[in-house]
Parts: sequence; C-alpha cells; structure tokens
Amino acid sequence: MTAIGASTTRFEEVIADVDVVIDLVGNAADSTRSRSLRVLRPGGLIINVPTGSWPDFAADAAAAGARATTYKVVPDGGALATIGRLLSSGSIQVYIERVFDLADAAAAHTVLEEGHTRGKLVLRVSDD
Repeated sequence: MTAIGASTTRFEEVIADVDVVIDLVGNAADSTRSRSLRVLRPGGLIINVPTGSWPDFAADAAAAGARATTYKVVPDGGALATIGRLLSSGSIQVYIERVFDLADAAAAHTVLEEGHTRGKLVLRVSDD
C-alpha cells in the first residue's frame, strides 16, 4: 500500500499499474475518477464507495479495461455499539475539522466538495 499526500503530490505522477483503487471520493474534486482509472493495470479493480457519485462508473471502468464494483455499508447495531464504547472510553478519537451551524449547511457542503478536508465536518443542530 502506498500513502500519498494529496495536497502535495498528484497520485498518478508517482504510481501506476496498481491492482486495486478504492475510491472514497467519487468525482467530487479534480477528476479523481478518470485519474484513478489511468493508474490501474489492465484488468485492475476500482471500488467506488460513495455509491451514486459517479453515474457512468461501470461503463467508464469497462472502457478503460478495468473491473468495477461498489461497496455499500449495512448498519450493524453490534458494531455501532462497540464503536460507541471505544469513542466513549477515548480509545479512538474522531478528528473534527470544522463545526457549522445548521443554517450554514450549504457552506459545509461547499467545503466538502472542495475535497480537501482531513477530518469530519459537523452540523450543529442545536446548542443543547
């Protein structure tokens, strides 16, 4: 696995012929979908996690000689309870990049679409 600092390096300039791309962005910023297809080896697999973010996903992958699939998460009460306990105990922490008032939800969405967030964006529903 290779980690690349997206703010300093374009991934297609440093990797090629990869077996699998896990797309967590969709095509929200900077044509990441077509750039991702270009780094796959022939017959490689691209997995689109933000389902629905790329309407022509399967056709674009096939045209590039790649296999394509999506990944959907199914809610699991037991797993969510475990995650809740880990968060409550401080064993894991979530980095919150910025908190927006609910009235500023459009601004939060704009920040998200820019594709440069490092943590979670939170909408504050009330002061309670």
